[in-house]
Amino acid sequence: MEHRVITDSQIVALSTKTGATLYEFRPSDQETLTWSRETSNVSTLDLSVPVRGDHDRLPAIVPWLHWVSVWDGDRDALLWKGPVFKSVVSRRGLQISARDPNVYLTRTRTPITKRWDAADPAWIADELWRPMAERQGLDMRPIVLTDPEGDRFDFHCVADEQMLDQTVKELGNLGLVYTCVAGAPILGPAPRNAVALLGEGDFIGDGITIVRDGSQTFNDVLVRVPGDEVRDRVPLAGANLETIVNLDNISDVSNVARAARQYLRQTSQVRADLDLPTGTTLHPSAPVSIDELIPTTRYWITAEGVQQEMRLESVTVDRAAGSATGKVTMTQVIDVPELVETEGTNRTLGGQLLPGQTS
Repeated sequence: MEHRVITDSQIVALSTKTGATLYEFRPSDQETLTWSRETSNVSTLDLSVPVRGDHDRLPAIVPWLHWVSVWDGDRDALLWKGPVFKSVVSRRGLQISARDPNVYLTRTRTPITKRWDAADPAWIADELWRPMAERQGLDMRPIVLTDPEGDRFDFHCVADEQMLDQTVKELGNLGLVYTCVAGAPILGPAPRNAVALLGEGDFIGDGITIVRDGSQTFNDVLVRVPGDEVRDRVPLAGANLETIVNLDNISDVSNVARAARQYLRQTSQVRADLDLPTGTTLHPSAPVSIDELIPTTRYWITAEGVQQEMRLESVTVDRAAGSATGKVTMTQVIDVPELVETEGTNRTLGGQLLPGQTS
């Protein structure tokens, strides 16, 4: 069988919350079908079905009480699952909009009061997702992925103090990433090893763009901390691109001189960066499958002799007129220097506050 990223044979099943199938929309029944997988966001499904004679047998579709799922008709594999969010019936036909189970974060108050010490954000999230699932009557068990290189944090929450999505947003500020695949929440980032190597021929349209941006290039840095300052410089073909980094507290970095040198390693070269426009379409025969297209997985992307590692942020599948396409959004994986990633202090770079800082 010829390899394809995603099959056109996608069956949408309408069911009760407990899983009893009420109706199936075969590929020939569908006008358009779009569904997604997102990073740290609720993914969506939209189905449009034209008028057919047998639709009189359809039950009244009730949001939250009815669910939809998408199945790979070639392999009988579950691709997407979640509760109906909205349904519209008109002379044109039927439209169904659904969300993945993470939408219940917006319909659940923070379920427990607890304090964690030096915990991975994914461990904390697991202890919040489980009581949410129990309270909402969901038969699901989150998949927890511990980041071996991630930081550990102290955290606390109070039951009923705020909605759970707000508590999870606070965990996101500590580095939590999550997604949902085939109705199963995945808490934590995917393993860091790359899934596949993709080249220019694996994308359709404008595809990969090569960008050389010198707006953040410096090769001479002065780091100022209370009572001390450190200077460092590396050669750059005769250029003299100076900057100043101000830190409010010396404790903001582990070692000022080492942080300055690390900073220059990152900023003292004009890099050739690869850029993929949001929603770039994968070639149908690209060497990757829909089962591998899970948000936070990593890929090596190559073009014009430049190769960089990128992380998948989202994938959207569109099916219409007998064909299916997969659109991806990826971001470059960058090691952020300690001087840039330091939080909790006002830092200036070149006389201006760094992004996210206030005066």
